[in-house]
Amino acid sequence: MSDAIDPATDETSSYLRYLPAIYQEDEFIGQFLRIFETILSPIQVSVNTLPDQFDPRFASSPMLDVLAAWVHARRPPNAPEGQWRSLVAEAVWLHRWRGSKRGLRRAIEVVCGQRPLITEYADGLVLGRDAALGTNTSADEGHALHVRIALPSQRGSIDSALLTYIIDLYKPAGVGCSVSYQNDAGVT
Repeated sequence: MSDAIDPATDETSSYLRYLPAIYQEDEFIGQFLRIFETILSPIQVSVNTLPDQFDPRFASSPMLDVLAAWVHARRPPNAPEGQWRSLVAEAVWLHRWRGSKRGLRRAIEVVCGQRPLITEYADGLVLGRDAALGTNTSADEGHALHVRIALPSQRGSIDSALLTYIIDLYKPAGVGCSVSYQNDAGVT
């Protein structure tokens, strides 16, 4: 999709419109400017689309890799292109919150498209803002996380290998984690 000019045609240059009226009527100047227009048009297209190359949603694949390197984002194995672009777009925010419940929740949201229920277990009974008595409370020993995520009913399934990779990447270091999936009928 380039606006490059075909030099085989003997049309005059569109650059003539930028000149005073007296020069716009000169056929030689029109053909002379056409040479520059042929050379500069592809460059102009590149310059006009340059801002899109710095947005992970629109960047070309090679530029997306550069953007990912800039923000130190690691591509999960077998991650679909759309999820990878979303992770690169959110990489700076995710890096700031890496190792926290908040960061883990957001990373899972980006990859799975839905908000998980994350429960932290520590010594004794722990109830937090997202705790539900009987659903995600425990008196287990040690510190661990549990992620419960709803299975999508219409959009396909969740890639459990990708989910495990994201959890391992964004959970607190040295903390165990378990995952359960919930469908309309209950936990699976």
